[in-house]
Amino acid sequence: MRTEKLEVWPPVFYFFILKIQIFMRYYINMRNFWQKYKEIIIVFILWWAVILVFMRYYINMKKFWQKYKGVIIIFLIWIVIINIFALFSLNRFNLGADTAYNWIDPGQFYQEQTWDIVSLHARWDSFWYLDIAQNGYSLEYNPWGLYNIVFFPLYPFLIKIFSFLTAGNFILAGWILSNVFLLLALFYFFKLVREFHREINPYLPIAFLLIFPTAFFLNAIYTESLFLFLSLAAFYYGLKKKFLYAGIFGLFASLTRVTGILLFIPLIWEYLKNNDFKLKSVVSLKILPIFLVPLGTFAFFLYHYFKFGNFFLFFEVQKNWGRAFTLQKGHFDFFSNPAIVNFILDVFFIVFVSIILYFVFKKLRASYGLYMLATIAVALSTGTFMSIGRYILVLFPIYILLASTKNQYLQQTWIFISTLLLAIYTILFVNNYWAGN
Repeated sequence: MRTEKLEVWPPVFYFFILKIQIFMRYYINMRNFWQKYKEIIIVFILWWAVILVFMRYYINMKKFWQKYKGVIIIFLIWIVIINIFALFSLNRFNLGADTAYNWIDPGQFYQEQTWDIVSLHARWDSFWYLDIAQNGYSLEYNPWGLYNIVFFPLYPFLIKIFSFLTAGNFILAGWILSNVFLLLALFYFFKLVREFHREINPYLPIAFLLIFPTAFFLNAIYTESLFLFLSLAAFYYGLKKKFLYAGIFGLFASLTRVTGILLFIPLIWEYLKNNDFKLKSVVSLKILPIFLVPLGTFAFFLYHYFKFGNFFLFFEVQKNWGRAFTLQKGHFDFFSNPAIVNFILDVFFIVFVSIILYFVFKKLRASYGLYMLATIAVALSTGTFMSIGRYILVLFPIYILLASTKNQYLQQTWIFISTLLLAIYTILFVNNYWAGN
């Protein structure tokens, strides 16, 4: 009688199968985890990768940390606090549509509660930058005549490039870039104050900047942090008499915002001052790098000419945005309580920056004052006070002057006022209310 032999697999085979099952279960769980939290993980990895690469490239990490650890710590604390506050502000209040201006469409601008910390940084003009990054410039018809060609190209171009590292998430790319440029701006601000205003604690102007009422824009998908970085770098190298570097940074600034061209004024002043305003310095080749600054604006307008056939298209479209060299009566229509408060706050900013401007000319550098004066004049010449609080945010001499003030009571009063206004403007912005957007 023949007995069939049972085929028994060796124990190692069953052990191997068990390991595969464990791995697959782990893999599936990790895949679900990745789908749920991939944006946060990408932000964390990219953010620290950028910091580490920059540190390694710039200087020995140990020396770099010893030199800038205070700036980095202040920045990280601010980022955490302001974003937690913004997230809570968005989800705590149940708000109706804003009525600060009669042209605000409640069907388009309304509160949308979410725990997505990335998306709350995209409001109002953010979507125009994102549109340019995704689709380029266009004059496709819309009933309001609002076109994206009034937004300068550098910031959306960088978003488009960086989006390849964020799996095509343009909002995430914009938020990371804004934070990177804010940190770079703080580095240059620290260096500028430490080298050219040695009587001032260099951390104090940074603190005044980060508690300014509209400082949340430095962390939003807006050009504020990029422009602040470029303008500070241009000033820093201008004061160090390295006008080639100053001109290059000024060129990029004029590709970021229309007021970037105004950096030409303080840089040419510093150049002439360094040469004792001698006539021969005007015809010297050393002055040429400063003329890089207006090239950015000229190149953007030239692009409008070749693509749309109109070199001055920017100014024509700006009229539809409520920016023209005539009084915009609709912006002074006090038809609601929010409209009245909004106007009062805008007047407050104008009075505040006018007082600061006077003392900047009196106590600080003339080039600072000229830059501030030109920026304020351009903003007010458009016939409206709208967004003035955001426009003056990047005027860094404000914070140097505040830090140089010897009157402690005055400083502390401003700290209280500014911090409370920062809270208000942050709440307004994240809830899709008008905050000088």
